[in-house]
Amino acid sequence: MGIIKKVSLTILVILIVILGLVAVQNIIGNNNYSQSSSLTSQSADSVVYIQNGVTGQVTITDPFLNRTTNINIIYYPLDTGSGFIVNSNGYIITALHVVGDLDSLNNQTLKTMDNSDVQRYIERAAVKGYVSEYNPDLSYELANNVSGNSHLHLDLNTTTAILNQKNLLKVQSAQQLIKVNLPGTSSTSLNASIVDVGNPSTDDDVALLKIETSLKNLPKLSVNSKNPGIFEGVHIYGYPGLDNAVNSNYNPSLVTPSSSSGLITSETFKNGSNSNTFDFSTIYENIEDWYNVILTPKTSPNNTLYYGTTAVTTSGYSGGPVVDSKNNVLGIIIFSIGSEDVFKQDLRITSSLFLSSQNIIKICKKNNIPIKVV
Repeated sequence: MGIIKKVSLTILVILIVILGLVAVQNIIGNNNYSQSSSLTSQSADSVVYIQNGVTGQVTITDPFLNRTTNINIIYYPLDTGSGFIVNSNGYIITALHVVGDLDSLNNQTLKTMDNSDVQRYIERAAVKGYVSEYNPDLSYELANNVSGNSHLHLDLNTTTAILNQKNLLKVQSAQQLIKVNLPGTSSTSLNASIVDVGNPSTDDDVALLKIETSLKNLPKLSVNSKNPGIFEGVHIYGYPGLDNAVNSNYNPSLVTPSSSSGLITSETFKNGSNSNTFDFSTIYENIEDWYNVILTPKTSPNNTLYYGTTAVTTSGYSGGPVVDSKNNVLGIIIFSIGSEDVFKQDLRITSSLFLSSQNIIKICKKNNIPIKVV
């Protein structure tokens, strides 16, 4: 028993030291992350900015103004993310959730957008446009009509639902529209279509896109065929903070991808922790995770394996490439584990999760898309 206790204590000390080193590395990484606004890396040249949205036409009948109006939605962005070119003819890898159904993502599930999803988003976009341009009091009037409360302000989703229930909305046309911007080019977006996606039921959060362009010899990234290794250094590229571009006059020609650096820390089948509180249990959980990674045999459930890294990412990085020291893709950034508490963030062994390059190779091979594998 004494030997076991000494071994356990030694492991505990080692893990605490590792935790401290990770904290220092995170502080350095955070500084690099905040200062990197422009890059000249070979990897950055292949990283694209992606907007997932809808387009279409909706007819709205307003019972209070006694008018019927056709609302044309040229383009309504829903979410933004990142991706990267893997084939010089315009094939792009990104995360499925970047181009998938946003409502499902809010429920922690992966799902592509079907016709009913697109119709729902077009209806919301049309109602938002109609309220803004023709009847700012529509939500109050509906609230008074339904509940008798003229002071109740309904949100966009509720307003749309009530109009639907009253058969006051009619969708004339609706389709998903994915736009892609290449770094260093004009602000003109290129339309993209979904070629294939991973298996949502196993959290295979990957999608293959094809952009509509006559451009050839686009800068592509090579894909590393080896599994990522613990303690391996990585760089992550993407477009953080540009989700606000959904409601702004964003000009992608004015920016280049940002980057974040860190170490690979773990393997997991979970989505990680996003607790907003800090106490000593945080340290214990980190140590416990490391104990499981180092000493516990890895199991193989019906879920996709993710890799943890100390690199700090935020909204907008999703779908961007995780590359090694030779600019070869090790995976796709999927999930950020953030905290407003800087001290807590710096103590995290894992700040982001990414999907292995094996998933990239698999989806490209399935669709006969040639890529450079090293």
